[in-house]
Amino acid sequence: KAHWGTSAAIGQLQAAAVIVARAGHGRVALGDIGYEHGGDIAGHQSHEHGLDVDLRPMRDAKDQCTWGVNYRWSTYDRAATRALVKAIRATAPGHVKLIYFNDPVLIREGLTRYYPGHDDHVHVRYCERVYPLATYDC
Repeated sequence: KAHWGTSAAIGQLQAAAVIVARAGHGRVALGDIGYEHGGDIAGHQSHEHGLDVDLRPMRDAKDQCTWGVNYRWSTYDRAATRALVKAIRATAPGHVKLIYFNDPVLIREGLTRYYPGHDDHVHVRYCERVYPLATYDC
């Protein structure tokens, strides 16, 4: 139900997913984005405007669409997750407000930020120029 996003966010996400899949890392596992007409999603403080996207981190077995993973687990694929984050930024230049994911290596590399509760999913916040809410304004 919560897989609705703005056309720009979805297009940019699809472009990143193609890059990741072509690089041999497997498909990108999509989590919550937003409801078709917006509104609160239980367990989220955001995801109301179609510009916040949750993704599973990549797994060594490339089966992230079937199984979740935490960055601390041996099944976590840091290199593939790094490629995912870089592809997200590359396919949406100037339109990625932030990426939360608690892998300390990716944080040190400046690719993601720490936020409580983001050990097992990557949260991407896309932004648009002149958006009425500062949270989503580029």
